[in-house]
Amino acid sequence: MNAKVIQAASILLALALLVVPASAQSRAWDILREIVLVPGVSGHEGPVADYVQKTLPAGLKVERDAMHNVRFTVGSGRPHILFVAHTDELGWTVDKVTPEGRVRVKPGGGILPQTVEARPVRIHTAKGPVTGIVAPRPDYEARRPAADAPEAPFAAENFDIFLGVATEAEARALGVAEGDPVTAKKTFTDFAPGLMATRAVDDRAGCAALLDAALRLKPELIKGKTVTFAWDVQEETGLFGAAELAKTLKPDYVFAIDTFVSTDSPLESKRFAFLPVGKGAVLRSIDSSSVTPKTEIRRVLAIARKRGIPVQVGNSRGGNDGSVFLPGGAVDIPLSWPGSYAHSLIEKIDRRDLEALTDLILAIVSDWR
Repeated sequence: MNAKVIQAASILLALALLVVPASAQSRAWDILREIVLVPGVSGHEGPVADYVQKTLPAGLKVERDAMHNVRFTVGSGRPHILFVAHTDELGWTVDKVTPEGRVRVKPGGGILPQTVEARPVRIHTAKGPVTGIVAPRPDYEARRPAADAPEAPFAAENFDIFLGVATEAEARALGVAEGDPVTAKKTFTDFAPGLMATRAVDDRAGCAALLDAALRLKPELIKGKTVTFAWDVQEETGLFGAAELAKTLKPDYVFAIDTFVSTDSPLESKRFAFLPVGKGAVLRSIDSSSVTPKTEIRRVLAIARKRGIPVQVGNSRGGNDGSVFLPGGAVDIPLSWPGSYAHSLIEKIDRRDLEALTDLILAIVSDWR
């Protein structure tokens, strides 16, 4: 066997060993079902950052800044490719405690407030979580708004949380204080094996995909490129965590991992953003913050096709963290999974889509040049 054949075989073997094979057991689904329960309203992501750091493989040089952005970098040289998912979730913060012991809140992102009326929530206090109920409007169950007299919107600024107490002193004795983060009380709805809905799939699924990819990565075999994985904060309130990372990170390509808001539900029009749940990972071609170049769409699809990874391409509303890296010269290529009922209590996800997304991340790490 001549030297050129041996060299070619060695290169192919290194590429094959760069990541643990996709056939290996993925942990993404199990990680998602854990991390989705960790509270992390925008601006209060510390517990999620703790989870990320605890889950990452030992031996990585993990960095964490004062905002609770977490990242690690492996390899060296160009291109520099960045994968980023956001750890924050939609919710509220305590604004005031009334003399009657009710809690008023300020919004922490664009959760649909009508979905939490008369629903349980949790206030995450220094003494531990306190459960309350979002007090419904009078005649909540019977109301039927007339066409000529629409009801005032049910907004965070005008609802109360009832704690089962009658005075401010009692509420404060529970540990409730201004600035405490508030989340919806989360439950899992399992429609079938590998198909579920719960709160905060956006973007804990992206976090889980990156964590699973990190666990299956072989950093010592990454040659001729730099790869950064990051979990950033405050995406839902303005991409602030990504903006902080962009001050020092100057990648050539950024792959933002976040929900593709699909119209795969019974009452939504299928004319826009319709990508079926269960049909694979998603490559966003256009959203409200970026346009992915056709050349890069073709590159990603070629990598996926070679590995047999199902990928859908679609347009959606909403932005992504990758857009803040564009002024620094990066190409933004957002990756997703198709998610139904975004920003509600029942964000739906299919296990096959999540695992395809993880496989796609690993394939890009291996094959991107």
